[in-house]
Amino acid sequence: MQSKFESYLKDNFPYLLKERCIICCSGGVDSVVLFHLMLSVNKNIIVAHCNFKLRGVESDKDEEFVMRLCEENSIKFYSKSFDTKKIKENSNNSIQMIARDLRYQFFDKISNELKINHILTAHHLNDSLESFIINISRGSGLDGLTGVPVVNGKIKRPLIDFEKKEIIDYAKDKNLRWREDSSNKLNSYLRNKVRNSIINELEDLEGNFLKNFKKTIKYLKMSNSLIYERINQIKADLLKNEQEEISLNIKSLDEVNKEAFLYYFLRDYGFVDWSKIIDLLDGESGKKIYSKSHVLFKEKSKLILREIKLIKNFSCTINNLDTKLPLENGACLSFKDVKEVEKDNFDIITVDKGRLKLPLKLRYFNHGDSFSPFGMKGTKKVGKFLKDNGVNELDRSSKLILVNGDNKIIWVVGLRLDKRFSVKKDSIKLLNIEYLK
Repeated sequence: MQSKFESYLKDNFPYLLKERCIICCSGGVDSVVLFHLMLSVNKNIIVAHCNFKLRGVESDKDEEFVMRLCEENSIKFYSKSFDTKKIKENSNNSIQMIARDLRYQFFDKISNELKINHILTAHHLNDSLESFIINISRGSGLDGLTGVPVVNGKIKRPLIDFEKKEIIDYAKDKNLRWREDSSNKLNSYLRNKVRNSIINELEDLEGNFLKNFKKTIKYLKMSNSLIYERINQIKADLLKNEQEEISLNIKSLDEVNKEAFLYYFLRDYGFVDWSKIIDLLDGESGKKIYSKSHVLFKEKSKLILREIKLIKNFSCTINNLDTKLPLENGACLSFKDVKEVEKDNFDIITVDKGRLKLPLKLRYFNHGDSFSPFGMKGTKKVGKFLKDNGVNELDRSSKLILVNGDNKIIWVVGLRLDKRFSVKKDSIKLLNIEYLK
């Protein structure tokens, strides 16, 4: 196996033969074999271990074992303990998912601190088969049926083409020591049920099941790559990137399989409720669907995708009308005395300076705000005015309002001046207020 492993690295991971690597070692046979194989080709490695405190003394002995393994081979050892059960009390995720997230967060932290770009895990072919079966049971798409990825960012899996039997045979042949995780024998976890029951049955079938499975994974990945090429072409044709959002003309979905396209477009943004997304196509303008990180909403004939950003309570007091006021978004507000009214520019207003009362205030729109729009009769709710002028609901909450010292609105910035501050025949001093993007 050693020569086969080295050959596999040369063909697929040549940089692992010389560059620094982090070996993720639990103390089990898979990670111990990975440790020894890597040590035989590259001494420039370190080891990281997580103690999840789930098996009491047994977990601590795993940590001690890996630490001694590193000491015996003069390899730096990093470990971290987690009170996983306590973390579970405040989480809806399973213990396995919590442990997985903690594990990779720890590995990533070490890699950043040590400036190491390669994190090696001991996943093998049997793990890919387990994931394949589990993902079938969960209704996975094609991506879930291509096994454990060989490379995922910093994560590399150099044992992914090797069978569990090869790994155990190598460990026994080299008289290696390792730790057995007693929880692997329990069928309380789905992966253990698959491993202890289904996989054993499949391996007993006539022919070399795992060898044929490896071929299947190869063919699935080839098919998947063709699908992605086509999907990326369609995305380039149908999606329009505009500043901080992506828009899609709903009518253009008639040219493609809309359900398939929306799945490949939106799944990476955390969306999972596909029936609601399809309903959104025929829904009312303004209707929204949220994922944890993004919002998808309908705006007239388009779908708009935007990242969810927390809107801070923005408020800025203006005591001086002789200077520029820099804003958080990189824009600024400037003030300039003039002799005539500025015309036909939404980003500049000319006001009667004599009607201003300091301090002015620049803030976000509040529900309940009303003003007297220039060119219109009476007063109007700012929210209704924004809606009538095509400002969607998400943008309204961060719309800037310039307010006088007596709390009267001077300007809905970039849209409309309040007529109470407009220039009249008896106005003596004129002031330009400009919003510089």
